[in-house]
Amino acid sequence: YIFARTVPCPDTGHPTPLVPDWSLSRPKHGLHIVAEPIVLDKDAGKWTIRIREVGRSAGQLREPPQPTYSGGKGISLFTGTVIPEDYIKAMAQQGKMGSVLYAVATKATTKLEFRPADDTDRRALEAAEQELARLRPQWERDGIIPTENIPFGEKTREPLRAGMKCFADMFSPRQLLAMGTLVEELKKLRTEIIAKEGEELGEAIVHMLAIALDKFADYNSTQAVWHASRTVIAHGFQRHDFAFKATFCEMAACVAGSGLDWAIDNVLEAYEKLANLPHSQTSKPVTITHGSATSLPHLEDRSVTAIVVDPPYADNVQYSELADFFYVWLKRTQGHRRPEWFSTYLCDRDQEAVVNVTRHRNNGALNTAEARAKAHEFYQKLMKDTFREAYRVLRDDGVLTVMFTHKQQSAWAALFESLIDAGFTITATWPVQTESQHSLHQARKNAAQSSVILVCRKRDSNAGTHYYDAAMLQEIRNAARRTAARLKAEGLNAVDQLVGSFGPAMEVFSRYAEVRRDTGERVSTLEAIQAAADAVAEWREEQLAERGLEGVDPESRFYLLCWDVLGAARFRFNEASLLGKAVGMDVSRLKATGLVESKGDEVWMLPASARRREKPIKSEAEQVALFGGPKKRIVTGRKVHPRDEYFSTVIDMCHALALRFFDGQTEQNGIANAKTLANQMGWRGDSPCAKLMHALVKAAPAAVRFPGKGKEKTAADEFPEFRAWHMMLQPLFGIQPPEWKEPAKPLTLDLDEEEESAEE
Repeated sequence: YIFARTVPCPDTGHPTPLVPDWSLSRPKHGLHIVAEPIVLDKDAGKWTIRIREVGRSAGQLREPPQPTYSGGKGISLFTGTVIPEDYIKAMAQQGKMGSVLYAVATKATTKLEFRPADDTDRRALEAAEQELARLRPQWERDGIIPTENIPFGEKTREPLRAGMKCFADMFSPRQLLAMGTLVEELKKLRTEIIAKEGEELGEAIVHMLAIALDKFADYNSTQAVWHASRTVIAHGFQRHDFAFKATFCEMAACVAGSGLDWAIDNVLEAYEKLANLPHSQTSKPVTITHGSATSLPHLEDRSVTAIVVDPPYADNVQYSELADFFYVWLKRTQGHRRPEWFSTYLCDRDQEAVVNVTRHRNNGALNTAEARAKAHEFYQKLMKDTFREAYRVLRDDGVLTVMFTHKQQSAWAALFESLIDAGFTITATWPVQTESQHSLHQARKNAAQSSVILVCRKRDSNAGTHYYDAAMLQEIRNAARRTAARLKAEGLNAVDQLVGSFGPAMEVFSRYAEVRRDTGERVSTLEAIQAAADAVAEWREEQLAERGLEGVDPESRFYLLCWDVLGAARFRFNEASLLGKAVGMDVSRLKATGLVESKGDEVWMLPASARRREKPIKSEAEQVALFGGPKKRIVTGRKVHPRDEYFSTVIDMCHALALRFFDGQTEQNGIANAKTLANQMGWRGDSPCAKLMHALVKAAPAAVRFPGKGKEKTAADEFPEFRAWHMMLQPLFGIQPPEWKEPAKPLTLDLDEEEESAEE
């Protein structure tokens, strides 16, 4: 059952749906099916949908219906009026945001079919709402449904903004009725199950069913969405947050959809795989303890052979805030077994080792920057205390392994510093492909595919202090370059090659209790990490430009590294910062240079066409007057024109040549146009322009190499300059371009929201 959130239309007052995408089925290669909204009676606020196919054949829609929700703003289905973001938030806060069922997906056979919601569906929803209203007072008294208030936090602010006040508000009436009924029935069944199976096995069965209920809740709340590309319900935590969902799904618990049956089978399958893992016939049962890793009083000094940890990744995931969604249900189904584990109102978060800015604002006394600094300090202290306790209980010949995945230097620096301060040295590093492999070739967002496993041992007590001299710096750089080359040979992507070099750099750095300059100043782990990043960046440039990049400015080298290392048009600011520092580029100025745009923490590259200026310029003075220069703050994004006579950077030259090529309309005319500019500017095969263009063509991700066919849109359609550069290399500069082999299937650019979030 597919629902849309609604708010009162500002003009008519009727509930109007907020739908970001009317697609019902949108496979990468197949029929695109949409729900076409049809207004039946504008004055009465009545509307429905028609199930339509999108295509060029008779009876098909030429284009999908326009969304009625995008970028936080809505569009009234009845009047076409734009509905401001503030208005939508205000309606949500006032309890005036509703929902409407508009489509139903059914599978009578093996084929999935769609239909509009009808009166029978609406009567069933009304009946469920009435039944919930009848049961709710008693359920709240008996603690059947979660009435715990949602606290303000980094992620919980999202449902609070949407008008949700308690965890029960994260479910529509019929969803909450289903969940409440399941909890109530499980409580009743527990006595019967234990009587039949015995207390130990019976409680284990109830425990498994409780986990299945949590699984069902994850796919049956207002956070769950319809995934049109895969035509399935997608669970609510794909993005590790509570982001507002303008449309959501309901999974039938029994009879029609057997949703509960699916949830139970899913949990049992996972349990069976765990139970069948290899184990020794003489192994002893594990002992599970619940407490802080900073204090392990039940373990004696030097009593443990191996410690394996997967620590929190700084601010990557706010675990307790998200876990509350499940905690409030488990408290009701499993709280009787371990009352001490469920004694708190919500998950205990006071000593959680994460960077959570909200918890360190000191009731508003600190600004965001101050609170963030406090949050990082708190996180690092808990990490240090944890590793110091690990050092205490670990045998002298024991091993500590730490799994970590993060592309932010500061997070790695905090981890390494904590390990070094606790007395550990890193002895080996193993990047392992553990993360789901999504569509990196689609060139929209890059993602690390690997987790890095660090092998640590107790450092020699006589290690002492070492000085950060030229020899040590070179050893760090050599270790990073060797690692990057090895990881490339093993098939890891460029992001993993970069991040994977941090560990080997720290193998050198962590041999000593501390590292100082000859002036006595202590050298930070962050500086050593950057040295490794610099070395890998230089190594990658050497792979792309055999003749070097002499004369190529930092901006242009940054542009090259983004495509080569990140392999994407969109990436995080922290990732850009890592590469920017490697080429001496201040990333905070990138937007002003006109190479990128940004919003929040996301940065995206601009194609040459988006950088085109209306009129050409003839001199550096004109360029400075328009956009500023080294001694003048740039006030707007710099642009280029194909008939400019002055260029600030080498990438501007390459973009100008591409624009000249496009103006020619055909390949022959385009090359002639570009050659005229190259000759006019004196750009030859040994020029910085030729070197950068050659390197860019070699760095081009697969998805920017070939245009789409028919309706298929590829990244090459958004960034056609790569294709133009490839065609121009030989006739303009006498450089043989690398061979590009066209894939059997098109590499699509169109990532939907949920696939993008899964990559993050």
